[in-house]
Amino acid sequence: MPSGGKERLYRMTKKRAGKKTIGAALALALVLLLVSACSGGGSSESSPSASPSPSPSASPTTEASESPSEQPSAEPVELKALFPGDKPVDFELVLEEVNKKLIADGIGAALNIQFIGWNDYGNVTTLKASAGEEFDMFLDAPWLHISQMISSGSIIELDELVAQSPELQNSIPEQMWEANKFNGKIYGIPLGISQGKIGGFLIRKDLREKYGLSPIKTIDELEQFLYQVKAQDKNIIPFATDGRYADGLVNLFNTETTGENKVMEIAMDVFYNGTKDGKIYPIYERPGFEDSLKKLNRYFKDGILEKNLAQQENSTALFNQGKVAAIQYSGDGVEGLKFTDALKVPGVELEVVIVNPEDPVYSDFKQWNFLCVPASSKHPDKVMAVMNWLSIKENHDLLEYGIEGKHWTAVGDDKYAVAEGSQYSFPGYVISWRPNLARTPDHMIPDDLKWFNFTRNADNFLLSPYAGFTPNTDPFKTEFAQLSPIKDEILKPLGAGVLSAEKGLKELKDRYEKAGNAKILAELQRQYDEFKAQ
Repeated sequence: MPSGGKERLYRMTKKRAGKKTIGAALALALVLLLVSACSGGGSSESSPSASPSPSPSASPTTEASESPSEQPSAEPVELKALFPGDKPVDFELVLEEVNKKLIADGIGAALNIQFIGWNDYGNVTTLKASAGEEFDMFLDAPWLHISQMISSGSIIELDELVAQSPELQNSIPEQMWEANKFNGKIYGIPLGISQGKIGGFLIRKDLREKYGLSPIKTIDELEQFLYQVKAQDKNIIPFATDGRYADGLVNLFNTETTGENKVMEIAMDVFYNGTKDGKIYPIYERPGFEDSLKKLNRYFKDGILEKNLAQQENSTALFNQGKVAAIQYSGDGVEGLKFTDALKVPGVELEVVIVNPEDPVYSDFKQWNFLCVPASSKHPDKVMAVMNWLSIKENHDLLEYGIEGKHWTAVGDDKYAVAEGSQYSFPGYVISWRPNLARTPDHMIPDDLKWFNFTRNADNFLLSPYAGFTPNTDPFKTEFAQLSPIKDEILKPLGAGVLSAEKGLKELKDRYEKAGNAKILAELQRQYDEFKAQ
């Protein structure tokens, strides 16, 4: 429990106890009055209300005469929230201010936020929800167990409550609301600050200009840049990324993953949807897939990829030290901030490379995180009142960025500067992310800001043909389970270039076939066709 929480609970308990004492005293006083009246011995002097120094417990007439506006306000409801991760520095201080403002604004609720380590969070929330333990809100997600929570009735529908929360509704675009329903219902408040994916590379602009190269717009032009780095700057790694992202390199370096093909993966990214023909395919049949594997294997042999990429865990640090020329980039307002320290290296300039930037970009407007209300909560209305309150800019900013003047200062209406010495960093994806409210830090890389602003605007994306389609894997869960390890065992080595295209592709196809590829494809296609017919 946050610092000061126990003291507040003590005061609340003490007040409740005091009210019980008042009630008991009133009851006793009334009994004495009745007894006195029945015996004929009562007089105005003996009435408690006539006492020269009446105590609160002996003054029923005074309490009853108070107007409703003069009645003491009800104690705020304490809402218990469970979120993953570590508690931010200065969190108790910020939470105290948040709760003061919640009460002052008449919300009638206060937050008691408990952070649980990532390794335990999934199991803890599952156990608490299944046991019916009383708490009020928590983070859930498709990557966690939101589907199971819905199936088991462990979380509640929120449609009616959302309809009564205008600030919350307006802070999230309509496309985002519609795309993040489950079975046509709102089971969680979608938490996100971007409306689609825009991915590419962050590169050393100073090196590109040093080599006399024009701004990069294609994979072939990027390749030329990487080979120039290898030839002219021996102490700089041409391309690096952390090993856990290596499976994504197959698509990142694929010359065919443009336009319609940029966002199509479904079902754990091991199948994809052909947007033009509406067919479901295994990923190895994706256009350009095999060529991309061969290219990555060549990059590994030629020293373009970091030699230890498969085991790398500190590529961000290497890039920030000026030791890497190009790295993966995502215009989501978060990833790009990891690389701002690179600008402290003398002479370093950065720019974002988006391959074929003029191509249309599709989005399904899906979000990865949701604020859910467990069925055991006794205060879902208060939870939504808080979510509505957090959708007002000044309240959002208080929790998201901390105390203004201490942790941050406003820079215009949509930017902020981190105060000197402040270490407050709240994970907004657990409760406070709103695409229409997010501020950007004033030290953001200009190109990163440009592309983040692009992804924040839902109108910059075309609706994906499979938006709203969530495959049900239950009919082939046994077969599908056999495919789940392929990312780590095959796709990551292929992405890192350490596995040859010929060997890796053969192994990939064998695994699909042994898992029951035909059955999985037939069922996925049936579900998708049914979805499109609705």
